[in-house]
Amino acid sequence: MKLELYTQPFCAGCIRTRQTVARAQKLLPDLQVEEVNVVEQVERGEELGITSTPVIRLLQGETEKFRASDTPTLPQLLTAIARASD
Repeated sequence: MKLELYTQPFCAGCIRTRQTVARAQKLLPDLQVEEVNVVEQVERGEELGITSTPVIRLLQGETEKFRASDTPTLPQLLTAIARASD
């Protein structure tokens, strides 16, 4: 399972989400995490329709299994990962 986190500098929600993702990664060491700064990678964000941050995408291979554009709690994120893994 791969988690992509789309962020931008000075985004309070992004900071909280980054912390939540780090906590989840400690519990799930096999979880691959990639953070994408949409200010630096504008085209990538546009291609995926990212219009606000933070955005979390969960991917299995190249298939998007889940997307959320909010700051999740750790239980919410772990639940989303479990559901996307099925």
